[in-house]
Order: sequence, then C-alpha cells, then structure tokens
Amino acid sequence: MKWIKVTKRLRSLGLVIFTTPEFMRATGFSGTGARKFLLRYTTQGALWQLKRGTYALREGFLHPWIVANKLYSPSYVSLDSALSHYGLIPESVYGVTSVTTRMTREFEACDTFFSYHTIKAQAYHGYIPLSIEGKTVLVAEREKAVADTLYFVHLGKKSLNERIFWKGINKKKLFFYLKQFNRKNFINWSQHVISNNS
Repeated sequence: MKWIKVTKRLRSLGLVIFTTPEFMRATGFSGTGARKFLLRYTTQGALWQLKRGTYALREGFLHPWIVANKLYSPSYVSLDSALSHYGLIPESVYGVTSVTTRMTREFEACDTFFSYHTIKAQAYHGYIPLSIEGKTVLVAEREKAVADTLYFVHLGKKSLNERIFWKGINKKKLFFYLKQFNRKNFINWSQHVISNNS
C-alpha cells in the first residue's frame, strides 16, 4: 500500500495519532509489514515516533494537547498548561503538563516536552472535554487545575506561582476539588495559602 493511500485511510478514520495495532487494523498490514512501513516513513521524516509503538502523521500542525492526551493515558491537561490556558497565570508555558493515575513520566516528542504527574484515582476527575482541531481533548476545569497545582506544591514537587490570579477562581468549587484528595493537613494548608493570597 502506498503512502498517499495509507495517510488518506488513517485520516478518514481520525487516526492522526495511532498505535501499531491501530495502524495494522486500519491498513491490513501484518505485524512485520507494519513495522517495516512505520520504520521507513519515520526515517524519511513523514512520521513522528512519539514513543515506542505510537506514531503521528507529520503533515501540518498537530496541537500538543492532542498529543498529550494520546501519548500517555489516562491523563488530562492540568497544572501550568491549564492555568495559562485560563489566564490564571501571566506566563506563557512551554511544554505540556498533565495529570495521570499512572506513574510520573516525561516524554519529548514532536519537538515538545510532555510531563505527567501522578494523583490518586479518587481525585482523578474535574476535567472537561475541549474540541481542538476536531479532536476531543481532556483538560482540567480552572478550579481543578488550581487544586492539582496546590496538591503538588504541598508535596514539595512544585513551587507556588506567586502571580496566580485568585479572583478568577470559584472558591466553593476549588474547595470541593481540594477535598477529593482526602488529606486533612493539605486542606488546612490550602486554606492558609488561599487566604494569604486572595
């Protein structure tokens, strides 16, 4: 099967990013045929290899949030990336920060740095679907992004951004999300931080 036909088939199925098994199902290639094809076009620069067994078409711009959700799942975009998206911090953010229930990981793909930070399953909610380039991307609600950030600051894994725009945050909803972490000392600490900065 020729490259043009393969890319047309992948795009018709919405597979701009795909795993080797997804590629095989879409094209009918055998395991050996798929690996040879993917290696050939990755070497030629037509494909990104995001990680072992996961690829992306390199034609045109691919939004990094789409890559972030697919690269390591389950995950949703949060922390600095979401705070910047909602205008809760003034800085531009390079790379994409996400939250996951899996192990903490970092990847470099598509010329972008992706970091994933672990939270417990009980706190893994508070995200919403956004449509980006026709794809659904999961991103934390603004208050959940703040709650996630405070959690990692409390653990000593992040530093608190002194320029968080607290007036743009629904405090009632924020405390709802903070309570989902089920850590009393964290709630007390968060109340102190919020009262000192609001």
